[in-house]
Amino acid sequence: MAESKRIEKFFKSILFPIDFSETSERAAPYAVSLARRYNAKLYVLHVVDVTDAAAGYYVSPISSEELEKEEAKGDKEMLRRFCARVCCGCEDEDMEAMVLSGVPHEVILKVVKEKDIDLIVMGASFPGGVDRLFFGSTAEKVMKGSSVPLFIIPPSK
Repeated sequence: MAESKRIEKFFKSILFPIDFSETSERAAPYAVSLARRYNAKLYVLHVVDVTDAAAGYYVSPISSEELEKEEAKGDKEMLRRFCARVCCGCEDEDMEAMVLSGVPHEVILKVVKEKDIDLIVMGASFPGGVDRLFFGSTAEKVMKGSSVPLFIIPPSK
């Protein structure tokens, strides 16, 4: 019987999508640890969810764009603070923080392709009831559309 060789996958780039929730904070140590272990670049991504931005309200296209820009500006500052607090061990060249707008799972999958991501690490809240029936979870949609491994951290109980 031939001796099997151990093949280890090396991750060069890891995507860590966050929504500033408790599950994002719970997932951070895993994302940072894996990035350090594999000496990988860590991309921390927050998506300004445009599907919720004006739900139930009529907003002209101009004011929607302005609202989106203001929200992204505030989210960039929140992301900076999040990275300083939760991802504090990463050097600047080893981490890139991004705030993008769109439908979260679509933006995440687009970044996976654009940045040649090898692994996604994310927290999941697993919505229940009617929300799950109509919307599903972002993590579930990413899993269904992803071509790379996905490491999902569940919420605390």
